[in-house]
Amino acid sequence: MRQNKVKPNHADINFNDVAAVADRMVWTGRLPTVNAICEELNVRSTGKVGQYFAMWKAAHSHNQSDKTHIADLPSELQHLLAEAFEKRVAALTAKLNAESAEIQVDRDRLVKINEQQAARIQALMLALGDAEVKIADRDRRISSLKKEIAAERDAHVRTEQRIRDAMQELTRVEHTLEDFSPESSGGA
Repeated sequence: MRQNKVKPNHADINFNDVAAVADRMVWTGRLPTVNAICEELNVRSTGKVGQYFAMWKAAHSHNQSDKTHIADLPSELQHLLAEAFEKRVAALTAKLNAESAEIQVDRDRLVKINEQQAARIQALMLALGDAEVKIADRDRRISSLKKEIAAERDAHVRTEQRIRDAMQELTRVEHTLEDFSPESSGGA
């Protein structure tokens, strides 16, 4: 069993040690931190490691634009990346297909609703047209009835006037007849 000795100070640690550990962590998919590097290097103090790590980070951030081409990677890693990519593409494709199916179901439902609404609107438009024709017929009938009522009122007024005129004439005739009655002509 191998025992790791914890280095009491950071005198033996240099930039290359810290950079090698940080690079290895990045390649294995872990996030390099000062504490993780100290643990890997079996160092208690983070002071010097922190300085070297800051230098590595600065250099690493400038090299971000230098992307590694997949062809430069080992074939095993290329294979793993391809598998992961294919799985991700398959998962995204399945998700998109499921969402597309949901959208299609919603679209079909909305098409049916739109067709039903269009049929209702068409039926209502026909009913409205029929109602407008009936309203126009009734308006004409009402206008005609109003004219008839006005004519009847006029006739009624003329008839009442004739009756009044006739009553006056009758009253006048009665007075005239009373004036020529036999009693008034010489009698007694």
